[in-house]
Amino acid sequence: MTAFSQITAGFAPRNDVAVIVACDANYLPYAAIPALQLAEADRGYDVLIGGPEPLELPPLLRNAGIAHLAARQDQIMDALPTDARRSVATYMELFAAAALRGIYRRILVLDSDVVFERGDPRRLLCADMGGHAVAAVRDNRQWRTPKRRMREFRELGLSARPYFNAGVVMIDTEAWAEHDLTGRAAGFARDHLAGLGRDQALMNGVLAGDWAEISPLWNWQFTWSSAQIMAIADPCIVHFIGPHKPWLDSADARVPMRLRKDYAAILPRHFPDAPRGAALDRRHWPARRDLGKSMFKQWRAVGPMLEYLGRFPDEYTLLQP
Repeated sequence: MTAFSQITAGFAPRNDVAVIVACDANYLPYAAIPALQLAEADRGYDVLIGGPEPLELPPLLRNAGIAHLAARQDQIMDALPTDARRSVATYMELFAAAALRGIYRRILVLDSDVVFERGDPRRLLCADMGGHAVAAVRDNRQWRTPKRRMREFRELGLSARPYFNAGVVMIDTEAWAEHDLTGRAAGFARDHLAGLGRDQALMNGVLAGDWAEISPLWNWQFTWSSAQIMAIADPCIVHFIGPHKPWLDSADARVPMRLRKDYAAILPRHFPDAPRGAALDRRHWPARRDLGKSMFKQWRAVGPMLEYLGRFPDEYTLLQP
């Protein structure tokens, strides 16, 4: 299979594990935020920004020790669906897993619409994966209803099983190669992916429940039905699923100020041409009806939600299938 990979010239890996923020050139301003947050933390991991094409990073990122990884699998590019919001960069976990074998033993691949709040990514990257090639967090649709049979599994004729969100994916690169997951993903993409979904459908379809489960604190999927309990959960990574990204006007009355402050500080100064909201640094109150609906839904789900969170003794222990 024809593969292309290239890391920033002169970059020398300093650790055996890495965190990669996936994006294309259009999303680089927003991917810069979590990359810089991760680079500022006490770390025993490298930080890279990854996409399918080579990209020159601005000094802001290079000076923080962040490199760029360009990687792709050319022979299956035509089998990978995209849309207006998701370019081929959304498949970066597939490309990076093959490209970084022999360089990093473990990688944590993040979508660009995340914020890093706290925690020790290296400790997570050293957790026991139980021999699995992939570890991830359940999709939020299974947080309260873990036995829900997801649409992709129904269409594939599979029974209900754990289904993960592809916004935060941890990969053991040797186990990935041993299980030939690149080849299996290529075959699945050509035979089943059209009309089924994108990277999340691809990864879940190939693995079919054969993955280790990470605490939701490492991929807190921010929605109107999880926003208030987030303050108690104290997540490590907040993932802004859906269209209301924290740098947009539509997030004004949805996303807390603390999660927008780095966008407000960095985008105007370092990425002045990047689309952004007009008042990222101002507090915006939600409509009474919207807030009431959100809090009522979370009140109703208190039991199942606490049961789900309580399955994990801490944020570094993975559950095995």
